Amino acid sequence: MRKLWPIIPGVILVFLLAACDDENGGKPDNGTDTTQVEVVKIDRFYFHELDPVVEATIDQENRLITASVPRSANIGNLAYKAEFTEGATISPPSGFAYNFENPLEFTLRKGAQSIKYSATIAYSAVSDNNLLSVFFPDFMREGEVNGENVSLTVPFGTNLSEALIEMEISDFATSEPASGTVVDISEPKDIIVTAENGDQKTYTLSVTVQEQEVGIRAFWIPDPSHSPFLASYEGIQEGVALAKELNFNTLYAVAWAKTRTLYPSQVLADHSSYTTAREGMFSPNYGGGTGDPLADLIEVAHAEGLKVILWYEYGFMARWGTAPTPQNDKILEINPHWAGQGINDFGSDTVPSNYNNTDFYYNAYHPEVQQFMLDLIMEAVDNYNIDGVQGDDRLPAMPRNSGYDYYTVQRYKDEHGGQSPPNSPSNTNWVRWRVNILNQFGLDLFNTVKAAKPDILVTNSPNPYPWAFSNLMQEWPVWLDNGAVEVLSVQCYRYNIAAYRATLNEVLGYFTSHGDGNLQRLVPGIILYGSAGLTDPDLVFQKMMYNRSVGLTGESFFYDVPINDERIKKVLRAMYPGPAIFPSFE
Repeated sequence: MRKLWPIIPGVILVFLLAACDDENGGKPDNGTDTTQVEVVKIDRFYFHELDPVVEATIDQENRLITASVPRSANIGNLAYKAEFTEGATISPPSGFAYNFENPLEFTLRKGAQSIKYSATIAYSAVSDNNLLSVFFPDFMREGEVNGENVSLTVPFGTNLSEALIEMEISDFATSEPASGTVVDISEPKDIIVTAENGDQKTYTLSVTVQEQEVGIRAFWIPDPSHSPFLASYEGIQEGVALAKELNFNTLYAVAWAKTRTLYPSQVLADHSSYTTAREGMFSPNYGGGTGDPLADLIEVAHAEGLKVILWYEYGFMARWGTAPTPQNDKILEINPHWAGQGINDFGSDTVPSNYNNTDFYYNAYHPEVQQFMLDLIMEAVDNYNIDGVQGDDRLPAMPRNSGYDYYTVQRYKDEHGGQSPPNSPSNTNWVRWRVNILNQFGLDLFNTVKAAKPDILVTNSPNPYPWAFSNLMQEWPVWLDNGAVEVLSVQCYRYNIAAYRATLNEVLGYFTSHGDGNLQRLVPGIILYGSAGLTDPDLVFQKMMYNRSVGLTGESFFYDVPINDERIKKVLRAMYPGPAIFPSFE
């Protein structure tokens, strides 16, 4: 047996030491970690271009970056800066703008280490809860916001139980009721505006309903070549129904145009080549109802409470477009001496009396012509239950270049010691002499109508003064002074609101300084259709609102056909939601 060598204890010591190293993972048993790696992180993340600077919150455990920025910031192009572990790099790099509309990842690298952060940026909730405007499109009116109170003024008859409301409120806020809904505003109505952050503000809407208007609401109805209204019994029924629906109370129905009448006229037959009273009608074959369009119109209109005023549209005018002759004019065929005569621009040769080379006239200075017109009007006054008669820019009227016919020249000579009329149509004394004849006719017409039926209104629809005087020798301020006209529907046909206001102000100046100044007698004419087509409905509304602002409570529209357009109907429903009381002109 061999002996054990004394080196064995040393071998055992080496084994034991090796066993201790494995148990502690190769680390010294003094607890010191000589292999620890430095932690890489983002310490600060902020938006330096915002004022004030916005600091992001960093969740280091989950590596999440969050921030709220003001609405004024462009979250889709927002520059940031970051502070992070020294020696590391960040991507996307600090100091540039990026799109934060969706969460954006940032990678921090140092050596072999790579750590990702996710940045979520949102807008801050807004605290604004203001009611900026309130509009009622069906009423075409805006409420007035004053503090936390909203006031609205509407015409008599407005349906407040079903009002479409549109509102403008602070950005990102909501309202109750919501804009675009139908609400009941017959009692004070609360409008609650809630900001994005939840803050609320309550506004109270109060409505004032104006008193029922007293005024004339009318429209002109031209002859059947322009409108179907008077062409048939069905047309009359439909037209009156529309007028009633839109709360009109007066119809200006054409009774005389193009040498024809609305009603069977024996007066016309007696002074023309028409062989019967019906032959000279607009629609001689008119059928239905009573067979008489005027009688039917009166019956249907009166049943609905509407008044009928006969509009003698052509007045003393014979023809439009071409001069009348015995060959093309039924009246001149029998009475050729009724033709009006003017003078050319050089004051020498006579020409057919005309305005603008389009409107050609009979001789309104001739007593036979005047008597014909009086008889034509009185035929309707005597035979029908009409509510009024109306002249216009052609009755009484004559162009400036008129009066050079044989009769008028002789009459002038008889009254001026044998002196002939001046060759200049604009000679002051010559103009005054002719205007006086026309003014006298207007007074004679008024007195004749009133002597027969005092309750019938004598009205007129001239052009604005002094244009009417300068071009057609109409002096309606004198008519007012003479008491020869009860209602004036001055044709304020203008195509922008500034021009309309200027014209109406001019009309008001003359109107209020003549006659009794009763504004219910002034019913401005508003054009609905011109050479450019349908008048802008908003402009029509502005004109009507301007009328109200100067104390006028009615208007007359030219003419009935455009009233059927839904855009015009909307304006009329907003302005005429209820009926008006027809004025009393005692």
